[in-house]
Amino acid sequence: MHKIAIIGLDGCLGSTFLGLQDLLSLANRAIAQARSTHETDPSNDLNNFSFLTASLSGQAFEVGANLRFDVETSLEEITICDAVIIPSFSPMPNGKPPDMSVHAATAAWLRRHHSRGAIIGGCGSGVFLLGEAGLLDGRRCTTSWWHHEELKQRYPRIDVARGARIIEDRRVITGSGPLSWIDVALQIIRNLCGAEAGRIAADFTLGESAPAKTSNKNLAYSPAHAPNAGNSFLSEAERIVRQADASFNAQDLAHALSTSERTLHRRLKQSCGESPKTFIDRIRVETARMLLETSAKPVKELAASAGFIDEASFRRAFRRFVGMAPSAYRVWARAKAQDKAQMFSLNKETELIPEILTKILDTCVNGVTLTDPDLEDAPIVYANKRFQEITGYTPQEILGRNCRFLQKEDRDQEGLRRLREAIAARQPIEVTLRNYRKDSSLFHNKLNITPLFDGEGHLIYFLGVQYDVTDQLRAETEIGDLRAKLLAIG
Repeated sequence: MHKIAIIGLDGCLGSTFLGLQDLLSLANRAIAQARSTHETDPSNDLNNFSFLTASLSGQAFEVGANLRFDVETSLEEITICDAVIIPSFSPMPNGKPPDMSVHAATAAWLRRHHSRGAIIGGCGSGVFLLGEAGLLDGRRCTTSWWHHEELKQRYPRIDVARGARIIEDRRVITGSGPLSWIDVALQIIRNLCGAEAGRIAADFTLGESAPAKTSNKNLAYSPAHAPNAGNSFLSEAERIVRQADASFNAQDLAHALSTSERTLHRRLKQSCGESPKTFIDRIRVETARMLLETSAKPVKELAASAGFIDEASFRRAFRRFVGMAPSAYRVWARAKAQDKAQMFSLNKETELIPEILTKILDTCVNGVTLTDPDLEDAPIVYANKRFQEITGYTPQEILGRNCRFLQKEDRDQEGLRRLREAIAARQPIEVTLRNYRKDSSLFHNKLNITPLFDGEGHLIYFLGVQYDVTDQLRAETEIGDLRAKLLAIG
């Protein structure tokens, strides 16, 4: 049975702490009832879970207004758990979340359990404790939008998903808004007990299977302004852009902020180093990133939802800020969230590659990649460990990019021309290319490309096998030089 721990900390919101217990209790009851009455598909294996409450010392903790809440155990006594939830905190008088350094021992405990495989969830301002624990470094995350700037200032190595209601990235779940504890708890139930259990829990506790991920515009409550944000002018400008339509421009932004275009330009340059147009495009691209991560809708439809007037301008802006095509970013984000460098399928619609095959490919002495010709710019969607070792790049730096990034600026190669022709003709080919590792060092890559077709003859992937032949070519060159010298002597 899966175990979920709700952590009580001095200063956290009592309503969140109690609400989590009520929701998990009701959800557990509904899942057990569905299993006993066979109200669901028999093929769905509904797993139950248990939950407990804990504090650092095992003693009652203070939630403000002279209230103290009891807990069942201390953190030290929890040796194994499958998920941990951190409630929101009461804001300080200045409106900001409290200093999380006072919870250093709890942060260390969170790091240990995450390293052991536990899912860690943060609700609203509780996300700040995850930042204190270092669990957000290099991860995509969210929090209540009026805390975004503060979260970035305290933990600059994070990647904030502005406008996202809930984000999951490699067993770290973060939620935004006053009722984020509902989203976080239901997402954890889905992960531990399955999609059907998540549906039952949502139906029973909320009355509907509400989507777990959506824009802040759909929340029941969202403050109209953030008076205590790190930069109120910047926060207000961002809020206005997020709520504007595709025709909104710099002149409209200046008017909405009751300032001149010249003053708007000056203040944005001072605050974030951007012109008004760049600022508007960046906010819209951030919205698009969130939508690509949380929605399966076509890129064209997402472009309009993000506020772009047409798909072409959206794609140009997205490449400028993100460095890859929107469809490639969707693949990369999905792979990153699953903590895998393996994100391809034998049947693209349903069947993920078996885990055993991934392990086999990871033992290969040569680099192995798959690129998807159905996605814009044919990005890499799989790279084995040897490919990462040869190139020096991490999975997050490989997935979603076209293989040409390995040539850097060295594009004038005969092998590249032959390669492009073979790919266009869907023919296998072997070429040797000059490639460059992450540290810019040159290596010679003998690349074997094979098109892969499904049972109906449709091209689904290009399989690439890479051989580092640098030493071989160097030896051949030295042998050639030696022969030339010997012939000269003779």
